[in-house]
Amino acid sequence: MNGNLYTHQLNDWSISWESKNTYRHWCYQVKNKDWNNILVIMFNPGSLSGNGENLKQDTTLRILREVCGEAKLNPFIINLFDYASPSPNDLFENWNEKDAETLIFDKLKHINFKAYITAYGDYENLGVKDSEIKDRVVLIHSTFSNMQEIILPKNKSGTPKHPMTWQRQKLKPAIIKLLSEYN
Repeated sequence: MNGNLYTHQLNDWSISWESKNTYRHWCYQVKNKDWNNILVIMFNPGSLSGNGENLKQDTTLRILREVCGEAKLNPFIINLFDYASPSPNDLFENWNEKDAETLIFDKLKHINFKAYITAYGDYENLGVKDSEIKDRVVLIHSTFSNMQEIILPKNKSGTPKHPMTWQRQKLKPAIIKLLSEYN
């Protein structure tokens, strides 16, 4: 994606990502190179961007390491939108900058992922950019239609729960079990 590549060690994980200006295109967390990779689709990048000074504060990435580590999977995280901000409201305020010059989705279609999960939350039902978010969700599912989707617990609206919700609702053991069954 023509951005800057970064890699940091955090405990027994190697975390790599690509950032360019206010965008983070992807993040790959590897605990064991022999494990399968899983594609994780989130909403927008949070604390981790640039040189990674906020890596330890990114709660969502920590939850993904915990859950995927227990399921013996390495998560490769992409987002519906590349604009990096810990606040979705900041994304909405800068909506015209939601995407970088090109989208990463097509570049990943042929990578060998064990499966993919969606964990982008309920932002498409907030009354802010709903139709554009729903259109992007359709694009994601269409792009990765040749790959197995692991269906995780949903919000009441039918959207996929965000990892922060997994933690708040004490769903991490159930998520680990679902992921382990597909691994």
